Amino acid sequence: MPHRIASLSLEQERLYRHLLATGPASIGELAEQFGDQVHDDLYELTVRGLVHGNPLMARRPSIAMNGVLTAQEAELRRVQSYVEELDRVYDNAHQPDGGDAITVLPSREQVQHWYETLNATAEAEIMQLVTHPFLELKSPERTGETASADLVNHPAKCRVIFEWKAFQRQSAINGLYHSLDRGCEIRLADRLPHKLLIGDRRMALTPRYPRDRERGPMLLVHPGTLVDFLVHVFEAEWERALPLQPDPGQFTSSSGLDADEMAVLEMLVGGAPVERIASALKVHPRTVNRRLEGIKRKAGATTLFQLGAYASRYWLN
Repeated sequence: MPHRIASLSLEQERLYRHLLATGPASIGELAEQFGDQVHDDLYELTVRGLVHGNPLMARRPSIAMNGVLTAQEAELRRVQSYVEELDRVYDNAHQPDGGDAITVLPSREQVQHWYETLNATAEAEIMQLVTHPFLELKSPERTGETASADLVNHPAKCRVIFEWKAFQRQSAINGLYHSLDRGCEIRLADRLPHKLLIGDRRMALTPRYPRDRERGPMLLVHPGTLVDFLVHVFEAEWERALPLQPDPGQFTSSSGLDADEMAVLEMLVGGAPVERIASALKVHPRTVNRRLEGIKRKAGATTLFQLGAYASRYWLN
């Protein structure tokens, strides 16, 4: 259904659109086509500045309705300001300890509640650091309609960095596949500073103590400077981490590499040894070496150094 001009009748809008499409016209010509009511309709259009002149013609809409647009923009800003005020009221009422910068979550049940809450309520982005030992808070193998809706309908972008050592546990590998199913961007790191989950850059979960005591209480960090700091921590680790999935945008259209070769080469250029590339791709190191040999043949290279130099010059943007 097309948008309409507020407070104009259907006949008035039809008349205005006619003048827009056909150009100047006399009152007599318009009366023949639209009937005697055209006099009152033309009066309304003239008062509103939509029609002018003799013969009558439509004024350019962007000029005629500039005041309407300005008023509606002002109303939108007023509504946005009102919603932000309501959000502040909501946040104040739903902070567990009444407005503190952080809340200590001593029990696993509380940690799981807020882990699920941050994941479920994030609308823009979820950011997560996963370290060893892997802390399983929610089964990634849920089945049924709820799990399906989670994967398909969740609105938030998702970025996760896994620590290599975390994959010593099958539950961490299951968590990786669950994140991939949700469409998350995944990167891998040698070592991360601590566990971390951030929802919409507003609230975060992180351990209370350093890594050697991570089994202690977790902290729920409320909106403010501390969350901003944790966002910077995540972004710094994201820049250093190696992508798990190849990014075709990093390769020239003429590289001639398939997705597996891109993944191997991207991690190799990022500094990952063969064993870790194999672990990330869930293949044997011999498979990675075979793929590297195939890539070297395409590049006409005999060493990994020559391959890296060729890739940087001809294959990578």
